[in-house]
Amino acid sequence: MLSLLTIKNILLIDEVELEFKRGLNTLTGETGVGKSVLLDCLGFVLGWNNRSQLLRDEAKIGEVVAEFHVTPNSEVHSVLREAGINSEAAIIIRRSINKSEGRKRNFINDKSVSLDLIRRVSSILVELQDQTGNQILRQEQSHLSILDKFAGLGASISEIRKLWRKKFSIKAELDQEISQYESIKVQKDYLEFSIQEITDFNIQVDEEQKLDSKRKQLKAIEKNKEKFDEINKLLSSGELESNITRAIKLLDIIRQSVGDIVDKPISYLDQTLQDFDLARSETAILLDSQNFDNYELETIEERLFKLRALGRKYNVKTSELFGLMDGMASQLTDLNSSQNKITHLKQKLSRIDDSYNKMAGKLSVLRSKAAKQLDYIVVEELKYLKMPDCVFKTEILPVKIGSRGVDSVVFKVITNRGGEFGKLQAISSGGEMSRFLLALKVCLTDKEQGTTMIFDEIDKGIGGATADAVGRRLGMLAEHSQIIVVTHSPQVAAHGDHQWKVEKLVGNDQFPITNITELTPEERLTELARMLAGKEISSEALAAAKKLLG
Repeated sequence: MLSLLTIKNILLIDEVELEFKRGLNTLTGETGVGKSVLLDCLGFVLGWNNRSQLLRDEAKIGEVVAEFHVTPNSEVHSVLREAGINSEAAIIIRRSINKSEGRKRNFINDKSVSLDLIRRVSSILVELQDQTGNQILRQEQSHLSILDKFAGLGASISEIRKLWRKKFSIKAELDQEISQYESIKVQKDYLEFSIQEITDFNIQVDEEQKLDSKRKQLKAIEKNKEKFDEINKLLSSGELESNITRAIKLLDIIRQSVGDIVDKPISYLDQTLQDFDLARSETAILLDSQNFDNYELETIEERLFKLRALGRKYNVKTSELFGLMDGMASQLTDLNSSQNKITHLKQKLSRIDDSYNKMAGKLSVLRSKAAKQLDYIVVEELKYLKMPDCVFKTEILPVKIGSRGVDSVVFKVITNRGGEFGKLQAISSGGEMSRFLLALKVCLTDKEQGTTMIFDEIDKGIGGATADAVGRRLGMLAEHSQIIVVTHSPQVAAHGDHQWKVEKLVGNDQFPITNITELTPEERLTELARMLAGKEISSEALAAAKKLLG
C-alpha cells in the first residue's frame, strides 16, 4: 500500500506531502489544474517516467519519495533481499534530480540502486491503468497473465518456468558439447594415426642424444683407424721388450763385479717391463673395442634421420614426442568422454522435455477450464456495468513452446447484438475498455490483494448510472486493496473512502503551482456539487451531491 508520497520541486508542484489511505482514494479537480502532474510525479519515482524536463522552474534540486507498507508474504521482499536491501519495515523509494550535476539518483531504503531495480519493485507494488487500459488490455501478451492469475496457477507457472530454464540450460550445454565433439571428431583419424606412428617408432628415452653420441664415436674410430694400426704394430714388434730383457741380463753380469749398486736400475727395468706388459694388454683391449663397423654406422645414421624427421613432422623436439603422444591420447579420451556426456545430456534433456510437456499439458487443461469460468463471470459483471448485450470470450491458441507453456490467450468480445467476435483491444471504445478492465479486476479481486491500483480517468466516456456502477465496483475492489482514481465523475468520486482536490494556484514567486489537499466531509460535499453544476454551485447541486454521498 502506498502510504506516503512526498514531492518537492517537480513540475508544477512546489512541495506537497500526501498520506494516502487504504480503500478508494479519489482525486478530483477542474480540467487543466494538473491532476496528471501527480501521476507524472508518481511515474517518475516508480521508474515509469524518466524524461529529462521534470525539475520545477528555478529549482536546483527536486525529489519524489514514495513510502509503501506491504504484507510479509509479498514477493517484493525476495527481490529486495537479492539486492541486499532490508525491507522488514517500510519500503521507501526515492528519486532525486540535481540540476548542477545533470543526473538523477535512485534509492530504496537509502541504498543507491539502479533504475531497473526500481522498475522491478514498482511493478510488484503498483499497477497503473488509464482509460485506454494500455498497461494491460492493449498488450495482448498480458491476457495470458490475467487468465493465469484468475485460475490461481502461480505455483504451476513457477514450476514450468523452472523446467523451461533448466531445459534451455541443458540444451545450451548439449549444443556446446556437440560443437566441441564435432571439432575433435574431425581430427580423430589424424590423432589415431599419429599416436600409432609414434608408438610404432618405439622411441627410447634420450634416444637422439644417445644415437648422436654413438655416431660421433664411430666416426672418430673411422678417422683414427690408421693410428690404431700403427700403435698395434709398434706394441706387437717385441723389440722394446727384447731390449729391456737383454739390458737386465747385462746388469746382472756387471753386478758380480761391482756389487749391488746396479740393483736400482735392474728394479726400474723390471718395473718398466711389467708396466709395458700392462699397457700392451690395455691397448689390446682398446683396439678390440675400436673395431669399426660400417653397417652399424649406417644403421645409426638412418635411425637418427628418421627420428629427427618425425620431430619435424609434428613440429616438436624429438624429446617432446612422448608428451605430444600423451596429449593426443588425452584428446581421444576427451572425445570418448564427450560422447558419453552427450548421451547423458540427451537423456537428461529428454526427461526434462517429458516433465515440461506434462506440465504444459496440465496448464492447458486448467486454462481451458478457467477460461469458461472467467467468461461467465465477466459477462455477468458487464451486465452490472450496463453492458448487457456484450459477450466475452477467452480464446486459447497453441503457440511455440515457451516459459509459460504452449498457450497464447486473446480476449475477444461482441459489443452489440448480432455482431461478430473481435479482439477486445481492437473493437472496444474507451468507455467500453474501461468497463472491461474493471470487470476483469473484479474477477481478480482476491488475487491482487496488497497491490496499489491506480486508475486514470477510467470513467471517461461514461456517465450517469454507468458511472455510478463503475464507482460501486471500484469501491468493492478497494475493500481488499488500495485504489487511487483520477476522476471527473461525481458518481465515481462519491464512492470514494477519501477524496483529494487538485488545484492550480500562484506561488510566492508568481509561478503557477499545483496544490493537492485531502477534503473534509464539508469540503467534499462542495467539490461534488462543483463537479455536478460547474462554477456556480446551486442548492440543487448541493442536494444532489449530498444524495450521492448517501
